[in-house]
Amino acid sequence: MFFDYFAILFAEKIAFEMHEIYGMIVGRTFRVPLFYLVFWIPLVFIAFLWGMQTYTKMQPILETGRKIFYAVLYSMIACILVLYFMQAGLLASRLYAILFGIIVLLSIYIARYIVLKLLKKTHTLMKPVILIGAGKTAEQVLHFFGEDLGYRYEVIGILDDHPISKTLPQQFQLMGTLADAKSIIRDSSVDTVIITAPGLEKKKIQRLLEDIQPYVRDMSFVPDLVGVPLYNVEAQTLFSEQIMFLSLRNNLARRRNQFYKRIFDIVVGGLLCIPILPIIIFLAVCIKIDSKGDVFFNAKRIGKGEKIFTCYKFRSMYVNSDAILEQYLRENPAAQAEWDTFAKLRDYDPRVTKVGRWIRKYSLDELPQIFNVICGNMSLVGPRPYLPREKADIGEYVSTITLTVPGITGFWQTSGRSDVSFAGRVAMDTWYVRNWSIWLDLAYLFKTAKIVFTGKGAY
Repeated sequence: MFFDYFAILFAEKIAFEMHEIYGMIVGRTFRVPLFYLVFWIPLVFIAFLWGMQTYTKMQPILETGRKIFYAVLYSMIACILVLYFMQAGLLASRLYAILFGIIVLLSIYIARYIVLKLLKKTHTLMKPVILIGAGKTAEQVLHFFGEDLGYRYEVIGILDDHPISKTLPQQFQLMGTLADAKSIIRDSSVDTVIITAPGLEKKKIQRLLEDIQPYVRDMSFVPDLVGVPLYNVEAQTLFSEQIMFLSLRNNLARRRNQFYKRIFDIVVGGLLCIPILPIIIFLAVCIKIDSKGDVFFNAKRIGKGEKIFTCYKFRSMYVNSDAILEQYLRENPAAQAEWDTFAKLRDYDPRVTKVGRWIRKYSLDELPQIFNVICGNMSLVGPRPYLPREKADIGEYVSTITLTVPGITGFWQTSGRSDVSFAGRVAMDTWYVRNWSIWLDLAYLFKTAKIVFTGKGAY
């Protein structure tokens, strides 16, 4: 709250100064009482931020960002309505309101990011937890908790009958087995337990929950639904039957979501074109000087509805790349095995030019795809643009993946990129289509920017 309060004051000050500059040009100024700026407006914003559980609940940073957006939106509406009914419209300025709304959202985002980063780095305000289950699922959950700024869990120990993970028992204290869970948790001061054993039998997990629930305040568990598209799931409780009812949505199968995604691409893609064009011209000159051939490599890819389209990329390989690859794979069985698994050569690829290695490392070869985005046959974020010959390998998932246009970046590109196997990419793309939201697209764009600067996972 402390940092949010000063982020709101900062936004008010910047918006006011910008409006003052505009006022001097057009000869129009306005004043807002200090009481409004220092007390009333921040109080409204903090009240909505509290109501959206941004202060009281640990949750993924993506979810926090979504809730902050709506809290700011509702706060702006509330402030405008109050001013209207108080007949204080003369105190308000539409330009100031627009400037303040944009700046306050950005300032709260930045303040939250800095604070959460500091808390995470200094291990401040950590929440002690006991982890039940030490397998692959536990490793994935802890990896997410470690990467996501929204969580500050400190595992003080784990419980498992037969730990499958080799690393977790080395990192954390093995406190006992599942049979010891009740007594260990009862005697500990920990009030949060996370159960990461989705393979546990129904009767065992039900008994475990009944045993430990009286001794903890918060309890979370991973159900046996790993990989199921649950981002926008709606849970309902059928009380009389003691049943939990889950409703799933295939998001990009809905036309309105496709429309929202297209508007997002036009607005953001149009803005990105401005700084990208000079870079495209510079890289085109470098490619032309480095090797013979066209600057662009116009490849055929599978688009929405399984239609084939032309995907624009910078040429990063020699013009006779197919012959070079065929000879190299024939002479190197290890490279052939790597190609069969990843459909890429990750360490050394003889087809790639000198400039090509550099632009591939930082994904600059994909910059011309911004023109595909503007034309509408690609998106900023989406499934991988697959080759026509890969359709058979995609198999039954092709109908799901092609519900939308492919993207410049996406789930697989921000989760290992070329380190992910072909089957893994297909699974990720399928999950993305079923779970799509604007917030996911924003998150992947942000993660892409970080990965591009480090060059991680690109070959």
